[in-house]
Amino acid sequence: MPMNRNRGSSAATLTQIIVFGVLLGAAFFVYDNWRSGMERAALPTAAPTATAQASATPPPTADLQAPLAATNALTPTTLFIPTQGILAPVIQVFLDGLSWDIRNLGTNVGHLQGTAWLDSPGNIVLSGHVEMSDGRLGVFASLNQLAQGDLIVLQHGSEERRYSVRSIGRVQPTDLSVLYPTLNEQLTLITCEDYDFFQNSYLERVVVVADRIQ
Repeated sequence: MPMNRNRGSSAATLTQIIVFGVLLGAAFFVYDNWRSGMERAALPTAAPTATAQASATPPPTADLQAPLAATNALTPTTLFIPTQGILAPVIQVFLDGLSWDIRNLGTNVGHLQGTAWLDSPGNIVLSGHVEMSDGRLGVFASLNQLAQGDLIVLQHGSEERRYSVRSIGRVQPTDLSVLYPTLNEQLTLITCEDYDFFQNSYLERVVVVADRIQ
């Protein structure tokens, strides 16, 4: 009889372990989905539009999509920030109707459709993850460590464009002013900061603005 009780106790313990494992796995699944949703919310939820604060009128999205896709496909573009050891391909990130589709951004840097590009002066806006959904550091994890005067290089095929960091700041996720077009040749880098687990969202955006070096 003691042996039977021990067997019953062992079976109960094994059952408890299995149930705990299932619950733990379910919790991780929910957390992973939250993190994926957080990545989706990494960018502003609207396209840049002309306002009284903008210094120029943004070009129509329809005019940008085809030529920019062809440019990036045929001529590779890379972003290089020597002081932070950042060297990454630049890919095109298209609008999906509400925001920018960053599902395939990964460890790349994304050029936000609707902002300026190399064939015209203006505000070129690039975005990158601060953290990946699996916990790895994103390509822009050290963006907030840049300093005024740091060099940023945009390499497009054989053409090299150099920029000098003018400012490093932070804005609210709803602040779209950093996307506005400019008359000067400007590079704007954006990533997320200050993740709130309970809200499943980042509370701020780190914004680095750099001017082209003539």
